[in-house]
Amino acid sequence: MALGLSTATTAVAATPATTRTTAAADCSGSVSVYGTLDDGRLTYSQIDPSTGDRIKTLIGPDLGFTPKAMATLNFNTVLVTDTAGALYRVDVKTNNLSLALMSAPVQIGTGWTHDKLVYDGHGHLYGTAGGVLIQYLVSQDKPAGSQHIGQRKEIGSGFVLKTLASSGDDRLLATASDGRLLEYRVDSTGGWSSSQLQPSGWSGFEKLLSPGGGLYYGATAAGGMYWYQDVNPDDGAGGDIVYHNDDPVDVSGWTQNLLSAEPETAECVGRQYAYVLPHGAVPRSELDDPHHDYAAIDIQVPTGTPVYAVTRGTVSHIDGGYGNGIQITGADGATYIYGHLDSRGVAAGATVTPGQYLGESGNTGQSTGPHLHFEIRVGGVKRCPQPMLLALYDGASPPSPGTLPTGGCSY
Repeated sequence: MALGLSTATTAVAATPATTRTTAAADCSGSVSVYGTLDDGRLTYSQIDPSTGDRIKTLIGPDLGFTPKAMATLNFNTVLVTDTAGALYRVDVKTNNLSLALMSAPVQIGTGWTHDKLVYDGHGHLYGTAGGVLIQYLVSQDKPAGSQHIGQRKEIGSGFVLKTLASSGDDRLLATASDGRLLEYRVDSTGGWSSSQLQPSGWSGFEKLLSPGGGLYYGATAAGGMYWYQDVNPDDGAGGDIVYHNDDPVDVSGWTQNLLSAEPETAECVGRQYAYVLPHGAVPRSELDDPHHDYAAIDIQVPTGTPVYAVTRGTVSHIDGGYGNGIQITGADGATYIYGHLDSRGVAAGATVTPGQYLGESGNTGQSTGPHLHFEIRVGGVKRCPQPMLLALYDGASPPSPGTLPTGGCSY
């Protein structure tokens, strides 16, 4: 739904060609986002970290100056610079049913010519100016000036970035103009290292946010807001980022010229299992049907329906009667088979994570109509997948593969 801030066109987020979507995240906490409009008014938005749904957006008063950069320190304290280099502390009185300030913004510094500002939630404010990354120590929840924002340290040069966010303690998330998604980590001495999380696909975002927990949010020039979950944000790799582009926060309406998330407010846990289809692909009643001759299930879905990895494991391609088949050798010791796919969207030998896109359902191999054939084997013995699918559909913890029955697969 649109935010009602102004009219915006529908946006489509850029994504790597081999990466698709899933629908939910195991996350808790809150996602609080402050922003400013072109006319200088402050905004506040709240997003559900588990579903990506926007809960509310409030529009507050005019700040009285033209904002240039913004960093959220905590729930009711925001730092904002103006185009002349003045730094202001904005004290929020409430953002519950309305957005109101305690008083007019308080000027607490000058010479802040940074093009970007971000706070990591652990005492460090970061900014970029002329491609130089600078670190400051923030010693008070409501800093009054240089006595509370000091120890200026130049971390390095060459930080010419399109977007900048903080994803954790001395950890920065950024995009480059060529679409790379990057991570920077700064150590206690001011040294830094970088990792490329994705080589391309992120050029469509004009703003990048993170409330922690491996949750990333990207806003497009057309006003769309899209969300992502890095299942293991500590590994310095982006191969396990789960994309939610078929279920964005909003496809339009985010017209703020600045956006800043309150840091370290969301927590996520890595899922061990995920449902194998989009939740609305078939009704729940279809998931207790027995296979026609052995322990497996045939789920009738149209050709082109996305299918997802049920758990973490290694992919191999299988053919024969399965047509375009995929087999996952799971980290849990079980083997999972997807048969009759129209297309395979993941390479043999790849490691996938729960909910990762595998390909699209079809009618290949020994098949009499479009459907997904799904089976589970433990030690080479076929197990009834129906109880696991029903639990995953309901959002419940599934039974372990070894406890699944080997016959009578109707529930």
